Amino acid sequence: MLEALLEVLFEFFGELLLQVLAEGLGSAFKVAWLKLRHRNPELSAPAETLWSVFTGVVAGALTLLFFPELALRQPWLQTLNLLLAPLAAGFLVERIRAWRETRSRFSVASFGYAALFGFVFALTRYLFGQ
Repeated sequence: MLEALLEVLFEFFGELLLQVLAEGLGSAFKVAWLKLRHRNPELSAPAETLWSVFTGVVAGALTLLFFPELALRQPWLQTLNLLLAPLAAGFLVERIRAWRETRSRFSVASFGYAALFGFVFALTRYLFGQ
């Protein structure tokens, strides 16, 4: 019983780690791209939303090339992961950004974009993973 619980926790945190790493890489790519084009790194809300969806799909598809099998095998755990992992990833990304920016206030916008990215990422893996 304990072994099964540890396996589920390990698999969930593996998927969560993939989401957080992919979100970090996507943010770094966005900032670099905008700086190369000499544009303001702050995007409008609709542009930021589209960016989160686009990079979520791309990152999810790229991870499927390297990790084609889903870590969670039971359908109910995959659905739970689809709901909980984006929220956890959004919270972690928001707190990491707050720490880097030395602010203590919670940014709902930052959380929302990261959670949207995480959801699209997880949905892409859920729909196309094996």
